Parts: sequence; C-alpha cells; structure tokens
Amino acid sequence: MSKYIHARAGRGSFLRTGATPVLCSILPGEAQAHGLGARYDLPLPLWLYLLGAGAAVVASFAFLTLFRTSARPIKDRPLVFTSGRFPRWLVVVLQGLSLGLFLLIVAAGLLGNQNPFKNIAPVFVWVIWWVGMTFLAALVVNPWRLVNPAVIAWEWGQRVRSWPRHSVLGRGRFRRYPAWLGAWPAGAFFLLMAWLELIASGRDIPRNVALGGMTYLGLTWIGCHLFGPSVWLRNGDAFSVAFAILGRFAPLKIAGTGLRWCWWLRPYAVGLLSARPLSASLTAFTLLMLATVSVDGLLETPAWATFVERFEGAEAMQAISYDLPATLLLCLAPLVLGGTYISVIAMMRMASGETEHSLRTLSGRFVLSLVPIAIAYHLAHYLSFLLLAGQFAIPLASDPFGFGWDLFGTVLYRINIGIVDARFVWFMAVGAIVSGHILATWLAHETALAVFRTSKAARRSQGPMLVLMVGYTVMSLWILSQPIVQP
Repeated sequence: MSKYIHARAGRGSFLRTGATPVLCSILPGEAQAHGLGARYDLPLPLWLYLLGAGAAVVASFAFLTLFRTSARPIKDRPLVFTSGRFPRWLVVVLQGLSLGLFLLIVAAGLLGNQNPFKNIAPVFVWVIWWVGMTFLAALVVNPWRLVNPAVIAWEWGQRVRSWPRHSVLGRGRFRRYPAWLGAWPAGAFFLLMAWLELIASGRDIPRNVALGGMTYLGLTWIGCHLFGPSVWLRNGDAFSVAFAILGRFAPLKIAGTGLRWCWWLRPYAVGLLSARPLSASLTAFTLLMLATVSVDGLLETPAWATFVERFEGAEAMQAISYDLPATLLLCLAPLVLGGTYISVIAMMRMASGETEHSLRTLSGRFVLSLVPIAIAYHLAHYLSFLLLAGQFAIPLASDPFGFGWDLFGTVLYRINIGIVDARFVWFMAVGAIVSGHILATWLAHETALAVFRTSKAARRSQGPMLVLMVGYTVMSLWILSQPIVQP
C-alpha cells in the first residue's frame, strides 16, 4: 500500500482534489483524513452511523408515503418569490473582472514560476474555480454563463465587429446543431476533465493549466462560431452543462445574454422538479457527475490501495502504469451506476403497474432527484479541501507569478491547518449525506406523484428507488469514513 500512496502523492501532490495529498509536504508521515493531519476515532462504531443514516432515509420515505399522497401539477406551483434585472454597469464590471482573471491565470501559467506552490494558476483553477464554483452554483446561484471568459471574449469580439451596423450578435449565421448529438460532446469532455483532475500526471504544472485554459477558449470559440453560444453551451460545453444542472438546486437563478440579465429568487430544489424529462444525453451526464465524485472518494480508500498493490504485484502487470486501474475505474463506474439506475427505473415501472411509461421517459424524469446526492457528496468530500487549499490563494494573490512580489502584503501568510479538524469533517459529511438523500427521496416522491396516475401507483413505484437511496447513503458514508476511522 505504501508503494501506491507514494506513487500517487509523488505525482504532483499539491492539488489532488480529494484533499489527502494537498498537505503531504506540510504534514509528512501523519495519518490524514481528507486533507487533515489527524485521525478522528468515532465515539460509536461505524456500523451504527451507517445504520442510522439508512434509517433516516427510510423514515423520510415512510413520512412522505403516509402524509404526502397528492401533488399539484408542477406548472401550477408558485416557483418564484421575486425577480429583477441586473444593472448593465454591474454586468460589465463582472465580465471585465472575469476576463481579466482569465488573462492573469494564463499569463502566470505561461510566464511565471513553474512550482505549483509559487504560481497562482493551479490553485485558482483547481481549488477556487473548480471546487468553489461548484459550491456557488449549487448553493447560491449559477453565474457561469454570465462570467464565462471564453464566451465573454467571443461576444465582445462579435460586438466590436458588428458595431458599425448595430446588428444582433450572430443572427442567422449559425449552423444547425445535430439533434441526435445532444449533450454527448459535453459528457465526453466532462469525462476527460475528470480524468485530468483525478488521474493525469502534470495537472498541477502551471504551464499545463494555462494551456488547458487556452484550449478551452479555442474550443468554445469554435463551438460558438459554428452553432451559436446558446446552443453550444447547452450541448457541447461540459462546465456549462454541469453548473446548469447543479444550479437547478440553487435558490437564485439568472439568465440573459450580452448586457441584459435578469434574476429570480425561488425555494431551494424546486428547479429539480421538471415537468419534462431530460434527454438521454443529459440523463447520462447527470449520472456521470455522480459517478465521478464517488470515484474520487474510492481512489482514497485503503481498500483501493490494497487492490492496486495486488493488481500491480502480478508479473504480467509490472510494466503497466499506476494510472491504468484508476482510469478503468473512472470509465467503468458511470456504466455500473447507469446500469443500476436503469434497472431501478425498470423495477419502478413494474411496481407501479403503469407499464405504458417508457424507460427513457421515466429515466429522464427521475434522474434530477439524484442531484442533491451529488451536491451533498461534493460538500462532504471537498469542503475541507476548499477551506485548506484555498488559503494558498492568499499569499499567491500578492505574488501570482512567483517572482518575489508582495503586492498586497500577504506573501508571508501561512496556511492555518487548524481551521477544520477531522471531527468537523466527519459530522459535516454525515449531515450532508443524510440531508442530501432525504431531499432526493422527497424529489423522487414528488416526481412520482406527478408522473403516475394514482397515488397508490406512485407509492409502489418508490420501493426500488428507496433501496437505491439507502444503498448509496451507506456506500457514500463508508467511502468518506475510510481516511478517518481505523480500517
């Protein structure tokens, strides 16, 4: 096992998003729990926590079955508290800051010190943006369409070109996007992004981060030029699709183009109660998001390290890279989860007795009920990473290129590893996972009441979904407990 851990930590340990290696150079030799240099011994046996979490999900299901037996149509529900418009000057300021930050990150990555600890590019992209933007999109508002630097640069360029004629950006000039292609390009890009984040070597090197940003800029420009920004971001841009799905949970929604933007305030999670099923490609994308974050947790467990040691101990496998088993796991996990989900949907249809509903339609209706689970797992797995590794941005803000500057007087800031401890991480994880699964159970029940003709059929259909929810709850907590409790 030590051979495997050494190989993973030695390949650019600064930004292993799962938090274990993020402080390896600071806390060598200590048992670590999600980035923490300490082990928390649970006051109760782990199986009691797992049993209690599963019981909480079952109890929420029982409550809904007994007291929630009818539902108004989703389209008739008051989903918005209030709304308004953004002032144009605020849009210009936000977009200018976003574009300026992007240029800074690219310049720092290409021209600055290539030590990840002395360059702002890796910590900003992998911690502040990737992890932080996910929390922001899910819990507050999804601002990515407003502040996407690639789209901002393309739209500003188009506005400059069309300024003398005052024409609308790109009207009538785009190709028709193939309907059969759907969001599959975004799914493929997201899988590649997950591989780069979790497995690829060199992902923390500032120059590679800058080149990745420039590649994304180029791909976005090509997509916007061919199909228009709205169509491309809805189907081909993995980040836009991912943040849009997570943003359905958030209480604040924004929409618009150019300098015209509006906002709506609504209850949490109502955006996940959709009256129309997601397409097959978006259903697969949602399951892919859920699978990849689980894979990240599995890669940090002692059980996985033991498996890799045995796998690579075979003589026939001596020449195979350490990354191969992890790559296979990343590719197989979405297929396993997808197959399990489709099987559960098939059992739900049979249990309901209303077999006229197609598997494709039911899969697209119920998949959004799994989004709170993805958010909860992300919160449980990455919050400590954001709080700890995010502190590296404080000294790097004064010296983004690693040239020895001290622009804001923060270059001597030292990371406070005591901001969170293993006890906080564990109980926060338990609360997040259980709450996420209870919300998912509620969403699935509301969706069933809207889909099936009778409340009796809706109740019967939820049995298989309950088994999936309980099983995923127990598995998630087991994964999260592995760096914390004694194996």
